[in-house]
Formats: sequence, C-alpha cells, structure tokens
Amino acid sequence: MIDATNPRVLVSNAMKKAKKSAYHHGDLARALVTAAVDLIAKEGPDALTLREVAAAVGVTHAAAYRHFADKEALLAAVAEEGYRGLAKSLGKAALSAETEPRKRLRRLGAAYVEFAMDRTAHYRVMAGPRLNEDGRFPSLERAIADAFASVLHEIERGQDAGVFREGAARDLAIAVWIAAHGYVDLVLRRRLKVKSAKVAVDYFLTLFDPFVDGLARAPSATRAPRREEKRRS
Repeated sequence: MIDATNPRVLVSNAMKKAKKSAYHHGDLARALVTAAVDLIAKEGPDALTLREVAAAVGVTHAAAYRHFADKEALLAAVAEEGYRGLAKSLGKAALSAETEPRKRLRRLGAAYVEFAMDRTAHYRVMAGPRLNEDGRFPSLERAIADAFASVLHEIERGQDAGVFREGAARDLAIAVWIAAHGYVDLVLRRRLKVKSAKVAVDYFLTLFDPFVDGLARAPSATRAPRREEKRRS
C-alpha cells in the first residue's frame, strides 16, 4: 500500500500536478524546451531524444510530438531561444556609454563569451550542425540575424567614425564572429583550458586586442560615404 502521507509521495504528486497544470495552460512547448536544455547540459545534444524530454516533463511522447515534429524541431527551438538571449546580451553591451569603437567592440566580444560560458547547453546547440538546412525554421534564422546585427552595427559605426578600415562591413563582422566563436569552441572542447568563466573572458580579450587593432584604418586612408559604396557595389 502507498502511504499518501509520505513526504516523498506528496512532493511527487505535487510535481505531477504542476506539470499537468503547465500543460493545460498551454506551456508545454516551453516546458519541453526547458527540459531539453537541462538534459543537454547533462548528456549533450547528440544523446537527446524527444521521448526522454517528454518523460522529464511528465507527458506522453505523443503530446510532445504535437508541439515538435521531431528532435530537430526541438533543437531548433532551443537554438532560437539561445540566439534571442545572445542578441539581448549583445544589445545590452551595445548600450554602453563608451564611444570609442575599439572599446565598444571589445565589450561585445566579452558579452559573446560571457553568454557562451553562462549558457553552455544553449550554445552547444547554437554552434552545432545547422538545423535549418531545409528552411523549416525561419524564426531561427531571424534570431541569428538579430544577434549578428549588433556586431555588424558596431563595425559600421566604427567605419563611419573613421576608426575601422574600409571594406565590406559584413565581412569584417563575420571575422569578429568567427574569432569569438572559435575561441569559445576551443574552451568548451577543453582544447584551451581556463579556470573559470571570468578567466575565459579575460583571456579572450587578451587575444582579441591584436585582432581589433588589426581592424584599424591606415592613417593615410580616406573613406567615402557609405551610400557611395553601396552605389558602386
């Protein structure tokens, strides 16, 4: 016989009621994403299954499939949530009162690494195999574009101020993105060992400084207005 007064039973029943309540209030999709992130943090994205995520939330896998057609769709939702968070972090860094373009770009680079170190489960999915090869997840692409836009804007701002070199701003922004992404990838794979998230950020900035200096415009260079560049391109 089950003792209904047993604290463990009461807690278990309360958890089940909470899960059912979340489901009935239409929060199942978010609950599944949250559970997926937790499981990814423990097991990695490759080991994740939709059935396991459904079990963690306390619903049938059939109920989970009503929100996500397959594992790829669930991972796309995780990645989208991650990119939205990254865009928010980069946007917050861009609100700094600092006006010097190189220092502003350093702030964005630091924000990128801080985000990746703080939300590694999200980041592993974001930086994993591309999930939208078949175009099923346009909202994911928009989230990626929103995050990248902050970096692109800082490059354009630095060019307009005559600090960053001429050239396609998008190409320079991609180079910045690759620098931050490559560094984080090495850290998360333990190819580059750091003692803490703070050390990871500090060391990134040490490596990033020469890169940022390399973006500087040559002293004798003159810059045409941006609209003229667009007209010629």
